[in-house]
Amino acid sequence: MKIALAAAAVAAVALTAVTAAAQPASAAENTFADCPALPAGADPGQWRCEVLDSTATMSFGTVRDLPLGPMRLTFAEGKLDGQYAQVFGALRSQPVAVPGLPHGTVRFGYGGYSDFHSDARRKGEMDLVAKFDAPYLPRDCATGVIHTVLRADGPTKVVSTDPLTLEFATRDDEFAVPATENCGPQARLTNRRLGLPAAAGTNSYAQTTTVRLRDY
Repeated sequence: MKIALAAAAVAAVALTAVTAAAQPASAAENTFADCPALPAGADPGQWRCEVLDSTATMSFGTVRDLPLGPMRLTFAEGKLDGQYAQVFGALRSQPVAVPGLPHGTVRFGYGGYSDFHSDARRKGEMDLVAKFDAPYLPRDCATGVIHTVLRADGPTKVVSTDPLTLEFATRDDEFAVPATENCGPQARLTNRRLGLPAAAGTNSYAQTTTVRLRDY
């Protein structure tokens, strides 16, 4: 299948509800379980599924250098009617305790948009939402959409050729984080504790990703 390896490294995006995101990533689960069905008319021989497992550190608002839990992003890419195409599969992440939010956690979910087509610098982009959970917050308390564009932070390494496994690092220092939504009576206090909204240029996201590929 003649699809550039650069596109395989595409989505360190990470930064990782949604179809399957509500469930935590697990080493015991089938690596390719979230590979999506291909669009009508697609030739399976021209498509592959990519699974990206990432670890990341994020700073936003008053939260600095927060190690995020394991994240797994799955998508498919290939050719449809002679053009590059992609299908989102799932984004899974684990919650982590967030400073400034007593007994609270945050995890990142899919915000409804992704583009994993890469070039020399850009590995991909995705819309995310930061979802907060605490005993005093409503179930759907989350930020507005965070648009992140992940750029290469060093070369892509070939870890294995059977199966093909790549490793690369990415970062984004230019995204903004909106204020929280649907957080009830504690919304104003939550935003103040977390320093939200946080303007572009005041936040950072650094990620290391291992991507495994499988043909359809």
